[in-house]
Amino acid sequence: MTALDRTRALIADLAGAIGLPSLPPDDTGGFHLTIGVTDVYIYGGDDETILIVSPIAPLPLQPEYGLMIYLLRNNLFDSDTAPFQIAVDQSGVLVFWGRIGIADVTGATLAELLGKVAERTSEIRAEVAGEEPAG
Repeated sequence: MTALDRTRALIADLAGAIGLPSLPPDDTGGFHLTIGVTDVYIYGGDDETILIVSPIAPLPLQPEYGLMIYLLRNNLFDSDTAPFQIAVDQSGVLVFWGRIGIADVTGATLAELLGKVAERTSEIRAEVAGEEPAG
């Protein structure tokens, strides 16, 4: 296989799993999905892993202590969101991100994972906004 062939095959399988004829790369070379109201981006790199990134919201300029504890606890080794973590990108936006191996991942399992990422991103977004979580 040539560069990123496994990643491209996985993305093609993902497109089929979610009922799309194809999922072309965006201008950044990644793949963009909107699940509900949540954006999720997939980036290949070494053809053995993919990076999944979902923007949450701008980091508040004066975040409260409780919010910071909540956000940082998501990054602990025993977090139920591992291997996903919360970070801040170069423009000051909180992102929920993780890198996963693709050797045993199918389009269907990736679709399920992306749904969970979008759901968790929405929950974190509600916390950042000070809203009650849906559900």
